[in-house]
Amino acid sequence: MREVLQDPDSGYRPVATLYQDFLVRCRIHQIGSRVPDLAGFRRLLAVGKAGVTAELADQPEWAEALALAAPLPDDLQGVFLLLAQAALAQAPCPSDAAIARAYGTRSAGRARRALGYIEEQGAIILRPDLTGRRIVTIAGLGWETTAGDPGEA
Repeated sequence: MREVLQDPDSGYRPVATLYQDFLVRCRIHQIGSRVPDLAGFRRLLAVGKAGVTAELADQPEWAEALALAAPLPDDLQGVFLLLAQAALAQAPCPSDAAIARAYGTRSAGRARRALGYIEEQGAIILRPDLTGRRIVTIAGLGWETTAGDPGEA
């Protein structure tokens, strides 16, 4: 999966194309029968696009974030997991550009609409701080990012 995601354009390619690339790489590395199906690949892709580290994935709290992401559409799970990762680490809220990359677009407007949709689904709560920077709370878990500038690159 790391090899697939190292391609700078991988975030903007269709999932089916990425899956075919993934399957070829698995054959090259002789992984065999342990290859996930397309649904499993989509979950791995969401985690990969969110930049989840192995250390974070091993934390017991992370399983809760994965469970909350599951009901969301596949293309939004990576965005949710990016936000959950930042909230768990108490890091600044990701910028629109970072959210757009996780969503598979270059459009900040689409990234903001994705955030709005995830909030409508009740998975996150968005709010500004006193200076207008964005804070995201993961609903049900109480994890919260610190304030982040949506306009950063």
